[in-house]
Amino acid sequence: MHQEPTFGVIVPTLNPGPAFSAWLDGLKRQSRQPDYALVLDSQSSDGTPERAAEAGLKVVEVPREHFDHGGTRQLGASYLQRADVLVYLTQDAVLNDPYALENIIACFSDPRVGSAFGRQVPGRDATALAAFHRRYNYPARSYAVTQARLPKMGIRGIFCSNSFAAYRTSALREVGGFPARLIMG
Repeated sequence: MHQEPTFGVIVPTLNPGPAFSAWLDGLKRQSRQPDYALVLDSQSSDGTPERAAEAGLKVVEVPREHFDHGGTRQLGASYLQRADVLVYLTQDAVLNDPYALENIIACFSDPRVGSAFGRQVPGRDATALAAFHRRYNYPARSYAVTQARLPKMGIRGIFCSNSFAAYRTSALREVGGFPARLIMG
């Protein structure tokens, strides 16, 4: 019998404000709930840690001066070592599709998959440039990158979203995890 992988959701936060309620609602509406949920909060002063804890998420404080896109994500991985898959979301990546987590986790039924990322669509208030960026980098059709396809894909072959990405925990460990210093997630 095939067993579904366990997975954890990790979100770094810093004062997301009222919009975090939409993020929490999006998580709550998912058809497949995470086995673990972790908020890495950089000393928010807007009640984010309290709202996350009330919603049942584990909250870990990360001093603002210690926040780093790589090091903080790696810290999250260290808390969720038992999860087969780690899903990283940014505080503004609202899961509007109730099957978003179920779909991204399904990618890992193929043992060759080490990472996957979810599609982002432009918000109603997106600028023309931001909308173009989302449509170009996140096409409506899913695709897989293999070593054989890399030469044809160029730089897009190594693209991975920092807003909604999932990693097989064993693959992340195999490459040494996230670098301690990383300017972008």
